[in-house]
Amino acid sequence: MPVSKSLSRSRAGPTALDLCISAPSISPETDNAAVLALFSLHKELSSLPVVEHRRPFGLINRHLFLSQMSRPFYRELYDKKSCIAFMDKSPLIIDHAATLGAVAEQTVITGDKSLSDGFIITRDGEYLGIGLGLDLVKMVSDVHEQQHQQIVQSIEYASVIQGAMLATSRQAMTLALNDWSLLWQPRDTVGGDYYYFIQRENGWLMVLVDCTGHGVPGAFMTLIFASALNQALSQHGSERPELLLSAINRHIKETLGQIQQEGQPRPLSNDGCDVMILALDTLSSTLKWVSARIPAFILSAEQGHTQALSVDRMGVGYTDTPYDYVWPCEQLAINPQDIFFTMTDGLTDQVGGERGIMFGKRRLRDLLQRYQTLPMPELAKSLMAEWQLYQGEEPRRDDVTFWGFRY
Repeated sequence: MPVSKSLSRSRAGPTALDLCISAPSISPETDNAAVLALFSLHKELSSLPVVEHRRPFGLINRHLFLSQMSRPFYRELYDKKSCIAFMDKSPLIIDHAATLGAVAEQTVITGDKSLSDGFIITRDGEYLGIGLGLDLVKMVSDVHEQQHQQIVQSIEYASVIQGAMLATSRQAMTLALNDWSLLWQPRDTVGGDYYYFIQRENGWLMVLVDCTGHGVPGAFMTLIFASALNQALSQHGSERPELLLSAINRHIKETLGQIQQEGQPRPLSNDGCDVMILALDTLSSTLKWVSARIPAFILSAEQGHTQALSVDRMGVGYTDTPYDYVWPCEQLAINPQDIFFTMTDGLTDQVGGERGIMFGKRRLRDLLQRYQTLPMPELAKSLMAEWQLYQGEEPRRDDVTFWGFRY
């Protein structure tokens, strides 16, 4: 009987039937000379199933059988004896409908034997064919590759969606600002950094966010934040950043079930974000801001110094953040040609340099002072060149976002 692989394939995914090879079988009464003849006839046959009354009885491994029969006097001793002398009496038997995962799990349990000898495939307990360990490994690899490609394609499309979410804000910046720069670089295809910008009657509102995680988990958190921000804006408007941030905190805690109840188990999730909300009033040339763990600087054009703005150390949405927490709202006057600059910690926490330490806020501050006379797009390019040089061969640690404008 020729050896051939079944062409059937389950619509729900690969099964043992997809691995099934139609192979000749023998009965327990078959002598070893006949087994030797079959192996000689079917060079590609790695194992020979032993079947009795259509039920699998055992499995003879080609390599082991031939190595034994080639020993001195073994042909004379065993040619006419039953093949069960060289038979594995407990081969792996798999039903044809078993999923690929179940087949792989069973071969792992039985060890190397199933990979080298193969396994018997049955339908309703009756012999159907054999499966080979190499075919199993290849099919598992192909399935994983296909799944990987599907995941990659899904993430790439998610990147398109995330980029579309941010495009409106970037367009609004172009209309409202004359000299500005924005860099948004996810560590992976999608990321956990997010920004939002809208014009108001006498100014604009800018929000910069660094959510926990990066990649897909971080991107999911940006969706939750965007929903919280939209709800907060509809409730409180854009005049008071502190009200917005408090409303966002409550929304995230409620959405993720992160409200710690006394005497209750700690919530499973502990995710949140760092947030900067900045509002500019162009009539009074006043900046209002509320910051939850996101730093910012003002570079004074008149005095030539750099001022670090105040930052609250309480994160937004986390289990330990009180439900009714109120972040302090600060304000200051901004003068013509002053520069405002803010960033997520992916910029300052990147490891690199000769000592393998973080880039840090002090190094950033020095670079901002060095390049503050440049137009903001050129300042951003120079800053990134210095940052990438510092990073060197070190892997990227996090998403990187920074934003700045010259008033």
